[in-house]
Amino acid sequence: MRILLLLSFILLANCSSYKPVVNFETSDNVEDNAKYWKNLSACNFIFDQNTGALAVFPDKKGFITKCMGDYGYSVLR
Repeated sequence: MRILLLLSFILLANCSSYKPVVNFETSDNVEDNAKYWKNLSACNFIFDQNTGALAVFPDKKGFITKCMGDYGYSVLR
């Protein structure tokens, strides 16, 4: 009985941290959209400022994905 109670508690605790996937390009929430685009432009600015002309094959997509992940966005295309 205790094991069943423990398992159900663990399952319920994991479900409470669920965050649905939001497409910020088509979302109606203006505040979330503004944050997303502000963070995306900040990541692009950081990449442009820190990547010199001598960089051979800079990985912009990988950098933007990591940078946006640091802001809390986990699903990016």
